[in-house]
Amino acid sequence: MHPSRFRPCTIIAFALALPFFLAACGGQKPLGGQRKTSFVCGDQTVGVVPGDGTSPKDVYLCKGDSLTWSPNGHTFTVTFPKKYPFEGPAQTFTNNPQKPNDPVKSPPAIYAGNRVVVYHYEMTVDNVPVPDPQVVGGGGDAP
Repeated sequence: MHPSRFRPCTIIAFALALPFFLAACGGQKPLGGQRKTSFVCGDQTVGVVPGDGTSPKDVYLCKGDSLTWSPNGHTFTVTFPKKYPFEGPAQTFTNNPQKPNDPVKSPPAIYAGNRVVVYHYEMTVDNVPVPDPQVVGGGGDAP
């Protein structure tokens, strides 16, 4: 029978490796599966792009923020077929074909609660349907 020996080099090796292990695990989601996601609020502008819809593709809005579509010389139409993210009655956004460079601005965004809500919209650019862009709303503080 051999008595257990204290091995300082094992403990030192463990102590040196521990910070690297903790750093590698730092990106894991917290216990309970909850994460916090945030984005910067503020008025947003998207450029109208033929074949692609908008650039950027996704827009993040909080209560009171507005969205401006910059047509870049194209005609466009935007409708929200299901959920409407702005104050007031649902409306179709379109620019004047006689003034294809004039931007179109939305009303202020509604408060979507402390959760994130995705609002898909349908869009045509120069009378051609484009892939489904989206507005993401929510988060932030209560009104």
